[in-house]
Amino acid sequence: MNEGSEAITRWLEQKRRTDRVWAAVIGVVALGCGAAMFLATTLVIYSVLRVVSVTHYYSEILSEIVALGITTWTYARIMKRRRHQLDVELDPMGLWIFKDIYSIGPRLLLEGLREVRCWALLGELDVAACAQALTYLAAKNAAVSRDELMAHCGEVPWKRLREQLLLLDGVLFLGEDGARVTLMEPFRLRLRSMLPRQHTADRRKEPARPRPEPAPDAVSANEPEKLSAYEILGVSPSASLAEIKTAYRKRVRACHPDLFAGTDERARALAERWTKALNAAYATLNPRQRGARPSSSRER
Repeated sequence: MNEGSEAITRWLEQKRRTDRVWAAVIGVVALGCGAAMFLATTLVIYSVLRVVSVTHYYSEILSEIVALGITTWTYARIMKRRRHQLDVELDPMGLWIFKDIYSIGPRLLLEGLREVRCWALLGELDVAACAQALTYLAAKNAAVSRDELMAHCGEVPWKRLREQLLLLDGVLFLGEDGARVTLMEPFRLRLRSMLPRQHTADRRKEPARPRPEPAPDAVSANEPEKLSAYEILGVSPSASLAEIKTAYRKRVRACHPDLFAGTDERARALAERWTKALNAAYATLNPRQRGARPSSSRER
């Protein structure tokens, strides 16, 4: 491992610990609040059943069982729909407001489960392999193929490496099969800034080597507008609205202006450009902003 990879490895290890802490905190809070909402909903349904005259013929225990069953059934349906469905139906009678209120509990449970899964995946993160891949990608100004990246980081199977790189905010997988990999330019600049000055100076003294020509379909990391909305957010066409929102928040944080306060004007301009591209992609895939179900076709 060279000196540059060691610097990125230390940063990645620290980021992994911090992200795991946040994932654990958010997961526990979300699951706790979701469970509280579940109990509150069950209590409301139980109270309604006791008020309805027909329930007087049944015992109190039976009413509790019926209320618990109704809550469990409705929560399970909402969670299943939100996991697999992207669009949000806007009821013309305004009933969607009540549906949204009722779905707060299921949404909290889903978010808590996602954070728990993220916490578990971060615990299995192969820091050395990911740092090696990030170091290689940071030196490239365009997307590289899967085979090229695996030739440089061949110790880890592609499926596992891809799954772990997806946990990082600034890694992009391009194409319908995700066979090309690149970095968001603000993220690339952050990684390059971690390289030691001595390491950079030594590289400048090396004789210039001819660069290979990029592939014809290579996408420059400086041109986020040429990426599809799904690619720039790092989600699949079947992603749920919650997954899209989570991906958007993570990517925008990677381009936050505060991260580039001490850098040059070019870095700040790139961060603003990527932020605008992320906002446009989110508006495209968010049905409440678009007013329609997004198409699964690639937008170029």
